[in-house]
Amino acid sequence: MQISVTFRHMNSSDSVREYATKKLSGLDRYFDKVQDVHVVLIAEKKQHVAEVTVHSPGEVFKATAKSDDMYASVDQVIDKLERHAVKRKEVTKMAGHRARPLNEQVTDEPVVEVIE
Repeated sequence: MQISVTFRHMNSSDSVREYATKKLSGLDRYFDKVQDVHVVLIAEKKQHVAEVTVHSPGEVFKATAKSDDMYASVDQVIDKLERHAVKRKEVTKMAGHRARPLNEQVTDEPVVEVIE
């Protein structure tokens, strides 16, 4: 997995870069075969914005978070990505199962109809 970090409207900081890289390296357990992760850290007037794009085969996931602290923004955006990944896995699991109508009863006996 390749992680690239871009800073906008702020000086690049090794501590923030390492923090984001360390936190994003844990996304492997949620996403299948992550190819590329791009992080954009933006300093606006009084807010810090973290934007993350995760490229996985056939899918692209994006998340954005704003707060007063850059570290908090990174934490929030990673939480959003983790929730999204868990929800996606649950939906794909449920899509594989066929739901049975509630009024249908399951019996082991064969159904025999008598036609007169």
